[in-house]
Amino acid sequence: MELRSARELRRNEQLARTTAKKAEASAPARKAPARPAADKVTLSRQAVSYLEEQNRRMWQYQQEREQRRQSRLDSELSALDTAKSRLKRMEDELDILNKCQKIAASIMKGNRVPPEDLRYLMEHDQAGYKLAMAMRRHNPDPEDEESALDDEDRNGAVEGSGGGEAPSVEAAGASEGGGNVSASAE
Repeated sequence: MELRSARELRRNEQLARTTAKKAEASAPARKAPARPAADKVTLSRQAVSYLEEQNRRMWQYQQEREQRRQSRLDSELSALDTAKSRLKRMEDELDILNKCQKIAASIMKGNRVPPEDLRYLMEHDQAGYKLAMAMRRHNPDPEDEESALDDEDRNGAVEGSGGGEAPSVEAAGASEGGGNVSASAE
């Protein structure tokens, strides 16, 4: 489809008429075969400016729509990142609680646990530590439990304990399996 303004069409029509008259005058005996006319639309300047305005508005609308879509995607991605970080944090907390539960179960059985495990339990689950100490059984033949901590947890416990603080006398006695130890018995 061909779009032209009215002024251009008038000028072209006049030019076509003059060239047609010249062609008829120079070659009256020979006629050219008729060409099928192409689809043509004539638009005034107002119509052209109106269409250009509509085109600009449509382009602007598409840009705004794309920006809204992009901002919605960005917000969904940030929400997903937030959810992932929250999930990771909850997984870490669950891992810590599982380790604390294993350590507390060993204490309640009356077995000996490593001092770094006791420190880890005191730092991460004070209520669990108190409950395990209160519910520990007397075990005449305590077993030495292996540490429930990873190397990462042991290194973190040593660095996070502020220079290697020793557990209390009661905690040290419990780790040895001795129960209540008085200061004069040492």
